[in-house]
Amino acid sequence: MKRDERETAREGDGGGEGERTTVRRGGARERPETATLPSPDGADHEGDAGGLPTIDSDYAPAGLESDDPAPQPSRREPDDPAARYAAMELLGRGGMGEVHRSLDTKLGREVALKTMLSVGKRATLRARTRFLREAKVQALLEHPAIVPVYDIDTGPDGRAYFTMKRVRGVTLGRIFHEARRDADLGRPPEHGLRRLLVKFVTVCLAVHYAHEHGVIHRDLKPDNIMLGPHGEVYVLDWGVAKILESASPATRAAETDTATRDGEVIGTAGFMPPEQALALHGEIDARSDVFALGSILHELVTGEPLLDGPDVVAVLAATIRSDREVPAPPAHVPPELFELAHRCTRFQRDERPPSARAVAEVIERYLDGDRDAALRKTLADERAERARARAELVLCGAPAAREADRAYALREAASALALYPDHQGASETLLRLLATPPETPPPEAERELCDLDESRMRSALRDNAWRIASWLVVAPLALLMGLRAPRMAAAMVVLLVVIAVGASLLYRYRLYSAPARFALYAATCTFAATVAGIFGPLVLVPGFAAINTLIFTSQGRRGERPLMLVMGVCTVAVPLALELAGLVPPSMRFEADAIVLLPRLTGFPPTLSFLFLAGVSIIGILLPTTLVGRLGEARRAAARRLVLQKWQLSLLSPTAPPRG
Repeated sequence: MKRDERETAREGDGGGEGERTTVRRGGARERPETATLPSPDGADHEGDAGGLPTIDSDYAPAGLESDDPAPQPSRREPDDPAARYAAMELLGRGGMGEVHRSLDTKLGREVALKTMLSVGKRATLRARTRFLREAKVQALLEHPAIVPVYDIDTGPDGRAYFTMKRVRGVTLGRIFHEARRDADLGRPPEHGLRRLLVKFVTVCLAVHYAHEHGVIHRDLKPDNIMLGPHGEVYVLDWGVAKILESASPATRAAETDTATRDGEVIGTAGFMPPEQALALHGEIDARSDVFALGSILHELVTGEPLLDGPDVVAVLAATIRSDREVPAPPAHVPPELFELAHRCTRFQRDERPPSARAVAEVIERYLDGDRDAALRKTLADERAERARARAELVLCGAPAAREADRAYALREAASALALYPDHQGASETLLRLLATPPETPPPEAERELCDLDESRMRSALRDNAWRIASWLVVAPLALLMGLRAPRMAAAMVVLLVVIAVGASLLYRYRLYSAPARFALYAATCTFAATVAGIFGPLVLVPGFAAINTLIFTSQGRRGERPLMLVMGVCTVAVPLALELAGLVPPSMRFEADAIVLLPRLTGFPPTLSFLFLAGVSIIGILLPTTLVGRLGEARRAAARRLVLQKWQLSLLSPTAPPRG
């Protein structure tokens, strides 16, 4: 159950006529004494009335009730608060009192005036006793992180009142709630870990100050910690504080001869220690508040409550379990702070830090950059061993589970190195995994490979468009050689134009499918076969077919190569077979000392024939060389990246020799 879903559970009546058990779940909830705090930016934040710590008569511990009249602040005539404090705005109303933003006309400053409700069931002597006790206890704790009490008295109508500093800000509970919301939305948190840890140190020191004065808070939780807009930190709600026998006489004087009886549970489930959940109030001391601080620290660093459950009973059951296991710290959580939080929340009081100051000192050392090397080495050993065991399954286990095991092993090895950078076992495991790539790319890698393949195909189509267009340069020379079969020549020119336009369209509209590329390749092979009509199938055509096949196979996928090779061979074999079968006129005649080329499609004027052959040869050298050179450069760049990555990975090994 999340904090913002928790509710208050109460038993007993509100008039204080019998014993009752009070167990509160932390978080935003309806409370008898709850008010809305306006923040400087106009936002409202939930907290105790006017930011004031209060005791709610509806759920105040029965041990604080007494039939004896409460001690009077003085024997003079009661003051009328209306004569000094001018009410400006109602901040909130609860089950026991109401809080106004008021102007102190004597000092000219704004204060929060808390007044008991009108005379009735709730205005009994017992309720007034609890009301005034809260103010007196808080007034004795003069600390910057504890809201100061300015005035306390009883008005002419018999209603007690006191004034405090009016505080503004947001509770730590609200910050935790917003951090979880931001995490769900993929946004970074507004309050960073370091900033909150600095504030939390102030909370620990304020609590330690109270302990030195013999006061135990007993209800520390995120909703009772407020952060102001200008760096202020306040520990709120001292209404159920316990005053120890060791307190000074001045502090003991604030007690009203009441005590919480064993069997009465007070506090907030999820933050109260086992001795408090078991209502063993005689065992409550400073280490009880240390438990609550540890629970708050756990949620601060992990983002999740330490003790959680569907209801109050489940949370209390988890609290009083003496065999509660400590999980491994999440990878993103500093292990020192995680260990501190769980040490603070041990079942046995003697196993917790001795004071709130001791908790603050550990956090301060962490903020100063000190790290617990032994703890980090132990945690790194555990993670490295888990990574090694899972890596064995990756390299030798069943293929079905290898990729999930690979991801787990990589995370554990990386976490071990983050904790202890010189861990040799983690480095070796990481290098083994990285040096052995997966046999089948995972879906994420497959998508990236497809994107790279499409980019390569697009580049190939662009190159093919330019290569085919270059053939149009020598086409006029063939026409000037004298056409002997005009229709055949016209068909060749039309086919060449269609091929050039088709290649351009495939490039422009990103048509990378295998049928589209095979259609383009088949068209180029057909054109190459028709070139045999000029000089025959054994002159120019073999070179043309070889270059064409080489370029298309280098740009295509592996499974497409066999068919492309067959089509390339057919570029020469088909026209040669037609000629040998006598279906077309012969293109050459072999004599004892010469090979005679026979004209078929064009004539052979010496100069134009020479220029045609020279132009085709030059283009056949320049364009393929350029295209193949670009492919070679891409492969060399890829190989260079792999070598550099391998070199960088080798530096992860602690046994690697020093570089440079």
